[in-house]
Amino acid sequence: MQKTHDETLVREVKEGNISAFEELVIRYEKKLHSFVSYIIRDAAAAQDVVQETFISLYKTIDRIDTEKKLSAYLFSITRNFAISYLRSRKIHAPLEAAEKVSGHDNPELRLEKKDENRRIQEALDVIDHKYKQVIMLYYFDDLSYEEIASRLGVPVNTVRTHLKRAKEALRRVLL
Repeated sequence: MQKTHDETLVREVKEGNISAFEELVIRYEKKLHSFVSYIIRDAAAAQDVVQETFISLYKTIDRIDTEKKLSAYLFSITRNFAISYLRSRKIHAPLEAAEKVSGHDNPELRLEKKDENRRIQEALDVIDHKYKQVIMLYYFDDLSYEEIASRLGVPVNTVRTHLKRAKEALRRVLL
């Protein structure tokens, strides 16, 4: 059985074929969930972000350029929704942090770990998006250079270069 191209499915959705949209959801749901889970570290929230992505895709399907890769568009809007989620969550973070500190484990170690994670997240937020994306896919999704190149639609050497520059940028920000 031959796999239908994304562009064909998008055209079919534009013509009103709901099963074509369902096929797109099935094709990308797990990949997007995995991608966003590493960004926001909350499986339930990640599922909400992925759902928002597909709702947005469906609402804007008529504006999708079938000449460009759908996967790149989906990962981009998923990332944007994840960033919006993180920004909205920061408002409530101090109260949540105070509630989580009360427990039987060592609060000092927990705060140190939380501070370290915050510093890393802030460093990732500061570096260029293209570098952050490669870091996330390589270290958090455990993808190979070839898989990252395929997902982002760039040459493998570009992935290598971006990863090297991302590490250098993180080192500068964190030190």
